[in-house]
Amino acid sequence: MTADILREKFLAFFKARKHKIIESDSLVPKDDPTVLFTPAGMNQFKHEFMGRDSGFKRAATAQRCLRTDDLEKVGKTSLHHTFFEMLGNFSFGDYFKQEAISWAWEFLTQELKISSDKLWVSVYQDDDQAYAIWKNVVKIPVNRIIRLGDKDNFWPAEAKTKGPNGPCGPCSEIFFDFGEDVGCKKSSCTPACSCGRFAEIWNLVFTQFNRKPDGSLEPLPNKNIDTGMGLERLTALMQGAKSNFETELFQPIIKEIIRGQSSPATGASAGRPGTVPLETFYAIADHVRAVVFSISDGILPSNEARGYVVRKLIRKSILHLISLGIKEPFLYRLVPIVAEIMRKAYPELTNRQEDIAQMVLAEEKNFINTLGASEELFKSKFTEFIENPNPETVGNIVFLLHDTYGIPVELTGQWLDKHKISFSEKAFQQAMGQQKARSKLGSAMQGDVFSAKGLDIKVKDTKFTGYQENSTESKILAILKDAKEVTEVLAGDNLQIVLDQTPFYAESGGQVGDTGELINGRNVFEVRDTQKMGNVILHIGKIKSGTFKSTDTLTAKIDIARRQNIARNHTATHVLQAALRKVLGNHVQQQGSLVGEEKFRFDFTHFKGLSVEEISRVEQAANSFIAKNQAINCQEMAFKDAKKAGALAFFEEKYAENVRVVFIGDISKELCAGTHLSQVSEIGLIKILSEGSVASGVRRIEGATAGFAQQFIKEQEQKAAKEAVKKQNLKESKEKEKKRSVEIKNSLVDALPRLIAKSVKIRDINVIFSLEDDLDMPALRLLADKLKEKLSCAVVVLGSQDKEQKKAFLVIAVTPDLLSRGMDAGALIRQAAPIIGGSGGGRGDFAQAGGTQPENFTLAFEQLRDIIKNSP
Repeated sequence: MTADILREKFLAFFKARKHKIIESDSLVPKDDPTVLFTPAGMNQFKHEFMGRDSGFKRAATAQRCLRTDDLEKVGKTSLHHTFFEMLGNFSFGDYFKQEAISWAWEFLTQELKISSDKLWVSVYQDDDQAYAIWKNVVKIPVNRIIRLGDKDNFWPAEAKTKGPNGPCGPCSEIFFDFGEDVGCKKSSCTPACSCGRFAEIWNLVFTQFNRKPDGSLEPLPNKNIDTGMGLERLTALMQGAKSNFETELFQPIIKEIIRGQSSPATGASAGRPGTVPLETFYAIADHVRAVVFSISDGILPSNEARGYVVRKLIRKSILHLISLGIKEPFLYRLVPIVAEIMRKAYPELTNRQEDIAQMVLAEEKNFINTLGASEELFKSKFTEFIENPNPETVGNIVFLLHDTYGIPVELTGQWLDKHKISFSEKAFQQAMGQQKARSKLGSAMQGDVFSAKGLDIKVKDTKFTGYQENSTESKILAILKDAKEVTEVLAGDNLQIVLDQTPFYAESGGQVGDTGELINGRNVFEVRDTQKMGNVILHIGKIKSGTFKSTDTLTAKIDIARRQNIARNHTATHVLQAALRKVLGNHVQQQGSLVGEEKFRFDFTHFKGLSVEEISRVEQAANSFIAKNQAINCQEMAFKDAKKAGALAFFEEKYAENVRVVFIGDISKELCAGTHLSQVSEIGLIKILSEGSVASGVRRIEGATAGFAQQFIKEQEQKAAKEAVKKQNLKESKEKEKKRSVEIKNSLVDALPRLIAKSVKIRDINVIFSLEDDLDMPALRLLADKLKEKLSCAVVVLGSQDKEQKKAFLVIAVTPDLLSRGMDAGALIRQAAPIIGGSGGGRGDFAQAGGTQPENFTLAFEQLRDIIKNSP
């Protein structure tokens, strides 16, 4: 029985028992900061578990999940995975233990035909009710019912003593018995033994208590059911496979790796197959599934949070491939195989497989290059420790290279041994332990179970009227001050106000929240932001005048001009995506956006930067769409119908059964809950402000529309005009400088006879002293050089000044024949420079100085005359 059939059977079984079948949530938990990834089927139902009425009391899902707390065990056991699917059925204050237990037993023994003799169960040590149901209703022999404690059969584990606070309860697990000849082979062996004889199939959680801050448990008014069964494990069991990796969910991936192992195209060495343990193949197969689904859900490789985990999984896979002898990028070739295996349940993978493969390929190339450059990296990190040993610091750096760059410890260790640098294994293991602890915290729930700011407000969902209205008569349902509900507030107070209905759009889907006012006569509340908690809309701001109290009736009015600008930019992102797909191709898919009043930001998949020509073409295509002046229509329809109609969906959003589709004529159709214009021509103009990289394979465009776009163009034109004037001035300046240079050069040639005529004899040395007008230092140097060429046995001393800035320039040149006699221009300049208020230096044949006292040139010349006169 294949995994696809098992998934279908499970959902059909519970659909027949009046469960609503809910699509799998994203691996990115929505509105849930307590976990890094979606770790279980129950996470998307936290609001329902807390009592929200979503229109159903029973649900069933096949949820894609990702956990990293057992990463080091993946591949080494037959059961551990990073990515897996969890089958689950849920009850929100409807049925309880008897139905959950009876249906689980019925599905396994009657629907799947698993022999009841092969099944054992566990119950919580104090849960006599569950024990009695298994014994008296299901009639399982008591020797196959065991009682376990807080760690094994209470959820969350050990919550009674260690927390967290919130809903919790006992659980009951169903185990498959592989037989007495498996594992420890002891006659006393039970599911409490970890020898491998028993495999947990299904966990049934009975959420019946609320743990309070003092550690006490109080019964919940509505008792819930939360169950979870791993599809991979169930598939292996139904196929008689000893390992999950022997099923069709993994085998095509493993076979492709084996083919790559013997292919010259991958850089593999001959004769490698069979020399590496199976766990290496298993780990790669597991990791590539996690990578594909993560990227598909918008988690891109990076050095932050979720992206870091994806990057780490890719790098671990590359190192495994290298150990197999595969030295060239290969992991990306496994992407279409994963997409094909999972095609029936997740057809979107097939549509995105090329994008995902390109992102993986980029990561592979970067990491393989990093490994190739490891020698230089090692030198930069460790060279100082050759002379100054510090094993603890080196141990921490070894971990850093392993954790941040993915460089194997063995590779680093070999380099350190070669250079006789020791490192502390203890320091390395300590750093590794701290990272594992952080990883477990990322996979486990933090804080109180189901805690979320604002969820404790006992109010009904807010009705949003903002698609049709800019103002609405509303009633205050709740007022929050400092996160606590209050009944009356005064001017100046910062608050959150909940209304029964509102035209204010709460920030979501990349669109910022509305601003405006809540007005009740002279009482005015300024709304500075609008946010949403579940389906409750929070108006965040400050009382400008008067006072407000719960149950007040008021007029809620949005800032219409601001809303129009935001709507203009939101519609522009839809038009821009259509233009990008037209110019670059249909692989372009939205990865994120931010729609504000003045500009918008749009992230999309593409694998290189856009050229100036491509940006121009995208802009032209977008504005040609605007010129079509087509109507914009928004329709509510079933999600499945929207997908059939070809409406584009944003990767990270979780969509309800009924969705809103925005149609822009024949230009675009997208699932979107944001506010939009009535006609596409109202955008006026789209101007791309910038284009750049966000992550590997993801680009970002910032743009503006209408007046903001025109203002940008005006500023660019003004900037260009200034640059043109600056260029012209620079050109004219250079031409003037060139002309002046020619004039100076000519004047210097003309000045030679005059200066030579000024030469005086001091002993047998020809000396020229001259103060020249309006010459800078380069001109003085040139003049001195020309005089040196014309003279012998000579010292040339020339000065000039900048009268406006009161600067003095002095040069001294000595002919070669005097140089051989010990005359030194550098020595002369050092004695003369202080007299003109400066300093200088140079070679024996030429030196220069600058100063701030040009009035002292006469004194400097006299000093030099005496020095030359008295020289040896």
